Amino acid sequence: MSEFQRFLAKRLAISIGLTLVAVSVIFVVLRLLPGSPFESLVTAGNLSQQQIAEIRAMYGLDQPMWRQYLSYLQSILLFQFGYSILRSQPVWGVLAPRLVNTLILLVPALVTTAVLSSLLGMYVGWNRGSKLEKLSIIATTFLRSTPVFITGILFVIVFAYNLELVPAFGMRSISASPEGYVETFASLDFLHHYVLPFTVSVLYYSGDFLLLARNGVVEKRGSEFLKLHRAKGLSEMQQLARAGRNSMLPILTYFALRLGMIFQGLILLEVVFGWPGIGRELVLAIQQQDYPLVQAAVFIMALAVIVANLVADVLYAYFDPTVSTSGGGAA
Repeated sequence: MSEFQRFLAKRLAISIGLTLVAVSVIFVVLRLLPGSPFESLVTAGNLSQQQIAEIRAMYGLDQPMWRQYLSYLQSILLFQFGYSILRSQPVWGVLAPRLVNTLILLVPALVTTAVLSSLLGMYVGWNRGSKLEKLSIIATTFLRSTPVFITGILFVIVFAYNLELVPAFGMRSISASPEGYVETFASLDFLHHYVLPFTVSVLYYSGDFLLLARNGVVEKRGSEFLKLHRAKGLSEMQQLARAGRNSMLPILTYFALRLGMIFQGLILLEVVFGWPGIGRELVLAIQQQDYPLVQAAVFIMALAVIVANLVADVLYAYFDPTVSTSGGGAA
C-alpha cells in the first residue's frame, strides 16, 4: 500500500468515526429536549392517551433507550429514515424537495461568487495598493461579517417593499401550481422570486473567495517562477494568469468545504425569504420535536460536511507535493 493509499484509508476511518459521533449526538440531544412530539396533539384533543401509546409503540419510542439507539443506528446508516411523526409521510418524501430547493438556490450562488470573486481577488492582489483593492476588501468583508438575515431584511425593504421590483417571500406565486422540476424552476415566476435570495447569497459568500484569491496572488507575485516568466517577456496579464493558476488549490479546497456545508442551507436566509429549503424545514421539525425528520435532516447535513472535509484533505494531499500524507508536516 502506497503512502497516499494509507493516508486515504486513515481519512476514511476518521470520517466514519465522525459520522458515528454525529448521529449519536443527534440521538442524545433530541431525547434530552423537554416534552414530546405528542404534547400539542394531546392538548388540542386530537389524540387520546391510548392512541399516543400505540403510536409510540409503532415508532419504537416505548423501548429501552439502548434498543432505540441500536434501531436508530441501523436505520440511519442504511438511509432508511422512516416516517415523519407529525406529517405521517415518509421522511425522505418530506426532505427531498426541500433539499432540492436549497441546492437550486445555493449551488449556483456559490459557483457564481467563487468564479467572480476569485477573478476579482486575483486582479486586486496583482494590483496591490490600488483603490479597487481597498474598496473590494472593505465591501466584501462587511458583507461577510454582517449576519445574512440582516442583509436579507435590508434587501427586502429596499427592493421588495420600497421599489417593488421583486416579491419579498416564497419561491413562487400563491396561484402557481407547477408540475415537475422543469415547470417549477424554468419559469419567469420562479426567476422573479429567485433574484433576491440569490443575490444575497452571492454577496454573503463573496468575501471568502476574494480574500483567498487575493492572498494567493500576493504570495506568488514575488516568486522565482514569475521572475523567470517576466524575463521571458510575458505580459502582465499572462503573468497574472500563471500566478492565479498556481494559487487555485486553497480556493478549490474551500469550495469543496463550502459545497458540503450548503446541504444545511442558510437557515436564517431561508427563514427571511420564506424559502422552502432544508434549513427552514429543520427549524420547524425541531420546534415540533419530529424525531425521524430531525434525525434524517441533521444526518444528511453532517454527512455532507464530513465528506466535503474528506474531499478537501484528499485534494490537498494529491495535488500539493509539499503536504505530507504521513501527517508529519511539509515533505
